[in-house]
Parts: sequence; structure tokens; C-alpha cells
Amino acid sequence: MSSSPDHILLFRPPDPLQDSALLSHTRPMNLAYLAAMLRTVGFAVAIIDYETTPYSEQHLCSTLQTYQPLVAGITSTTPTVISAARLAAAIKSHAPETTTVIGGSHAGAMPEGTLREFPSFDCLIFGEGEVTLLELCQSVRDGGKYNAINGLAWRNNGNIMLNAQRQLVSDLDSLPFPARDLIDYSTQAGHSSRGFSNKMLSTELFTSRGCPVGCSFCAIQATFGRTVRFRDPAYIEEEVRLMVRNQHFNHVVIADDTFTLKPDRAAAISEMLGRSGITSWNCDTRVNSVSLDLLKIMKRCGCEKVAFGVESGSQRILDLVGKGISVDQVRRAVQWARQAGITHIEGNFIIGCDPSETVQDLEMTRELITSLPWTFVSVAVIVPYPGTPVREKMLAAGLMEDATRWEDYVIFGKTPGWRTIHFSAAELLQQQRTLTRAFYLRPSYILSRLAAIRSPGELEYWVTAGISYLKWYLSGKN
Repeated sequence: MSSSPDHILLFRPPDPLQDSALLSHTRPMNLAYLAAMLRTVGFAVAIIDYETTPYSEQHLCSTLQTYQPLVAGITSTTPTVISAARLAAAIKSHAPETTTVIGGSHAGAMPEGTLREFPSFDCLIFGEGEVTLLELCQSVRDGGKYNAINGLAWRNNGNIMLNAQRQLVSDLDSLPFPARDLIDYSTQAGHSSRGFSNKMLSTELFTSRGCPVGCSFCAIQATFGRTVRFRDPAYIEEEVRLMVRNQHFNHVVIADDTFTLKPDRAAAISEMLGRSGITSWNCDTRVNSVSLDLLKIMKRCGCEKVAFGVESGSQRILDLVGKGISVDQVRRAVQWARQAGITHIEGNFIIGCDPSETVQDLEMTRELITSLPWTFVSVAVIVPYPGTPVREKMLAAGLMEDATRWEDYVIFGKTPGWRTIHFSAAELLQQQRTLTRAFYLRPSYILSRLAAIRSPGELEYWVTAGISYLKWYLSGKN
């Protein structure tokens, strides 16, 4: 049966950690943006989220028969690229005329290598995908050529062709609002952000794209470089108005890399959220881009959680990775957040974020974790993602034992195929457990969390999270 010229399927593949209740789970907003763009020219689009819907070949086959897609687009991170390739192979098996295209951070960092390693992908999008995917789908529909589509890698008679880089979208307000109606929110697994029950109707909201800092471990640069583009607050307000009116969302996760990069703008958006009908919201930001006054405004307007990327308690390590912050700024920002009344304050740390990290550096991190009034800490093991400076540094130092075991490129749950100068792979995992235990198993922390519970929903959240943590800790598995 021939493919319909009108249907495009967008997939998120299974995630190796999708069952972990210890981790936050995001909605596939990147696919919702792609879908909205495709709809502007008349394509019919469906999003199939195998991170939240159990994958089976029977389900896939039924889906392909129903939609008969012209193109199947698959998003992927590094740890999901193998499951994405298997999904593409299954699609080609059942619908050989469907063009398969891979996108996402891993594909963007290694376009030629990804097509060479995984023959089930016909094409690959690197960089921002909205315009590139639109042009690809139009070309497939119309029988056009691929060579003029910037941001596309593709196969031509056994050769891999790499087209010119596409420029970033300069005006984010030119993009349509993401197609949230294509996401099945009833199937979402786990909480959208630590501290918030998954019974809340929550969605992600982007007010900007990009980060200007360029930390050596961060993969964002492979897609966005160090350019930051901001959306017009008035355009954001219209999106929020429609979100509340049409889908009745009551919680927003601001998904910017650094929400408070422009404090006056952040304050204006906070005020807008406060009058929008959104009950609560949270964001990620940097310790050197907040003030007590701004945090008070955010709290008054519904902000219940702020997450800070800290990475290390050692100033030496912070300087080596190009973090651009000081330990004193960390202490000050956390105290300000507490003084402002922010309910949840999260600190994100990375063991081995520079391969020269020592036991003494980690002791400084432990002290910072246990001495400040965090609600949560996340302690990750360094993952040298493709396209990052730390990966090149570790490869040059001979620290990568298995550089392409992609399914192990996760911050939690797998033994890494790399080490650092002073720690083996097993020791990195042990340090992760030690620091996590040092924070969460303190009697003072447990009592403070119990005392802060104000509703049955909060009680259910903390009981579920606590049981998941204890199972992980007592199992001895990472």
C-alpha cells in the first residue's frame, strides 16, 4: 500500500531510564514544535511517544497501517540513539516507502557518524529542526531534491552527503505555538519536575533558546552554539492564555536553560504568569543571575521551585569547566531563594565534570551539598556527550574505555564506559551513591520534609519518591 502524501509521524523512542521514579520526565515539546510547523503547510501529523507508551512491534505496525506516513521523524539523545535506530529499522521493515529521519542532540553532534553507524536512517537533521524538517517533507512529497536543504545529511548512491549548516531561527516569535494537543498527557510517566505531583496538569514552556556560557560538559552548544534568542513576552502571554483556556494546565515548567539571564524580562514574565491562571511554576537558572528582589517577585507570582546548576563545590573545578560562577555566589543564591520563600530549591551536581577532579574536590562538593538548605540535590556522573569539550579531553587522555556504547551515556543507572584520572568507573558510581546518601539520609532532612507536607498529594509524592530512592540505594545497583 502506498504512503499517504499528507501524513507525517513524529516519534520519541523508548528511554533506557524511563521507568525510574527518581528522575524527572519531560514532554516531547521538540516534537510539538516540529508538528506545529508542519501543520502550517497542511501536513497531518501525529506524535507517538514510546517513552510514555509501551513500545511493541504490534503497536508500531498498527500505527503505520493507520497513518501510512510519508516521513517518520525520530528524535534522539545519545542514550536513546540505539533504540531510535531499532525503531527506524522496524519502520522500514513494515513501511519501506516511508522516509526515516533522525534528529536531536546526538544526531546534531555526529551527523556523518550517525548515518554511517545506523543504516536504518535515510536522512538526518542537524541544528534546529523546524524549517529543515518542513523542507524535507515537502521535498519527499513533491519528489524534489535534497541537496538544497540546509541542515540535512542524507544518502546518495551509497555516499553520505552533508549539506550546509542552517542558520538558527533569528525570530523565535515567527514559529507557531507547539502542538500540545498532539501530546497524550494522560500517559505521562513520573513527575515533570522534582517536588511536583504528576497529578498536576503540567507542561513545558520555552521563553528563550540557548545558553551563552559554554560549560565544557554541556551538549547544548552542538545545537545552539552560545547564542541566546529571546521570545517576546507578549507572544508568550498569548501562548499561556491559550494553554490555560484550551487545555487547563495549572503548572508550567519553564524549560529555558537560564530563565533569569535578563532579570527585568524574567520579572515581567513572572508577573504575567501570576495573573494567567497558572497555579504554580518552576525554572532552572544560574546562581549569578538572580537577586533577592527578583526571587521575591518570582515567589509572589507562583514560582515554587528554582533549580541551580552548580556542578561542584570546588572553585578549581568550576573554573576548569568554564562555569563562570563562584562558590560564594552559590551560597548567596540559595540563601536568597530560601529568604524569598521559594518552596523547593534544587542543586544539580556532576561528579567528574572535569577529569582531574580529586577526593579533596569531592569533599568540597559534599560540604556544599550538606551545608545549604536545598530541598533536592541531583548528583550525576559525568557523561562525555559527543560534541562537548570534556569528551575531547577524555579521549585525548585515554580515559574512554568504550566511547560508543551509547546506551550507557546516562547520568544514572548504568556503569559508564569511561573513568577520570583519579576514579575508575566503579568508583565514580560509588561517589555518586555516597554524596546522594550524605544528603538524603540525614535525619534532619527527613524530618524537615515530613514537617513540610501540607496535602495528601504531597504526602503521596514524598512516599513514592522515598520508596524509589530506598529501593535504588538498598539494591546496590547504579
